[in-house]
Amino acid sequence: MPKEVTIKLPDGTIIRIPSGDTESLKTTLALVTGKSDGSSSTEEEREQKIASINDLIGASKIERVASIIRNHYPEGDWFISNEICELYEIIFREGVKMSTVSTYLSRLADENMLNRKGSVSQRLYSVTKKLLENYGELKVLEIPADLLK
Repeated sequence: MPKEVTIKLPDGTIIRIPSGDTESLKTTLALVTGKSDGSSSTEEEREQKIASINDLIGASKIERVASIIRNHYPEGDWFISNEICELYEIIFREGVKMSTVSTYLSRLADENMLNRKGSVSQRLYSVTKKLLENYGELKVLEIPADLLK
């Protein structure tokens, strides 16, 4: 049995999903093809799903980080950079350096898209309305609950 399922998109982007992770595979295939497992969708919904996954795949790392924050942390909830790093690796199935995530969080805070408090070693961030407005379009894949434990 292969260790992972590889999906190659027409633009050359490769998505890798660990074998046995059927829920992620179904979700990814539904987003890429616009077809869900049994439930019908309109042509417009199908096109939106395809556009969403293509936008996300082609997004820069800072856009991906902002998208994770926007979709997983409601306004007023505080989080740390380690949480974003872990979510990034789960969602995008690729590594990201903690220093990269910290840099992007700092930039977003400097642009008033995130609130920031605490010392450098114990930094906490929360979402502002500006982040919700600027990064409202990109959506991330749903994360299976068992991966967040």
